[in-house]
Amino acid sequence: MTEKLDRRKARTRQLLHDALMSLLQEKNAETITVTDVADRADVNRGTFYLHYKDVADMLQQMKDYVFERVQARVEHLDISEAMKYIDRKEPYPASVGIFEEIGRHAEFLRIMLGPRGDLAFARQLRELMSSRMYAKLQIVAPPHWSMPADYLVAFVASANFGLVTHWLDTGMHLTPEEMAKIIVRLMNYGPLVSSGIRQAPGLLGE
Repeated sequence: MTEKLDRRKARTRQLLHDALMSLLQEKNAETITVTDVADRADVNRGTFYLHYKDVADMLQQMKDYVFERVQARVEHLDISEAMKYIDRKEPYPASVGIFEEIGRHAEFLRIMLGPRGDLAFARQLRELMSSRMYAKLQIVAPPHWSMPADYLVAFVASANFGLVTHWLDTGMHLTPEEMAKIIVRLMNYGPLVSSGIRQAPGLLGE
């Protein structure tokens, strides 16, 4: 009996989730009411309140869940380990894992990071990448940086975040492995050499 109730609860939450996702593509979150969600999910308001206090609470729980899932993947990032894959021109498994996790929540993230989304949530995700990257760079950093570390981290984190949002916006036609390879190439050669606009310094004159 408990298992049956749990399945029913899960199905109801999925209906509510799908309803909110549908509504978020039509209007801003602040204008969506409990009645809107309940009607779209074809449940009554009382059923909604069995799961959430209001629409804001529902949306926050969804953001917290997705953030925690992505955070668990980001925690596996290790600059020292990544450099080994960069040298071999292979996709870094931790990066593949991040793209796989993002792909699982693509619809939600596409909305949250889009024009009808939540700027604070976007900043939270970007800060997650920045803080992890900065902490790891301190371990492998040379005695004297050739540039301010915070600027380097800001550039790399923003570039990676831009790749993520572009991947989502364009329908994720590339696989997580292909995206991880792109990041490896950009990290190793930078945008100009990676794109073929100019040759790598070591190849000039050859």
